[in-house]
Amino acid sequence: MIRHILLLKFTSEIKEQQLATIRDTAISMQHQIKGISAIEWGSNVSSENKNKGFTHAITMTFDDQKAISNYLSHPAHDKLKDLLIDSVADIIVFDYEV
Repeated sequence: MIRHILLLKFTSEIKEQQLATIRDTAISMQHQIKGISAIEWGSNVSSENKNKGFTHAITMTFDDQKAISNYLSHPAHDKLKDLLIDSVADIIVFDYEV
């Protein structure tokens, strides 16, 4: 299995409705793309103040590398990218084997 983490720093202009749309779009991919076993969305709740402006995370669990390849070329992934491109000031993507 592979864990895929996106750390998101949104622009100051982001609206709550945009966040909800991004969240819903991300979470719905589990039912659209074969090989995704879990998707989580959350906002930073740490009191350590070490998030460097990153406020939200999307975590996805993929069955294998083939599932990630399916995800990267899937129209649902393109839709998420389109939503993020104008809303995100910075992003970190990190994958690791579970």
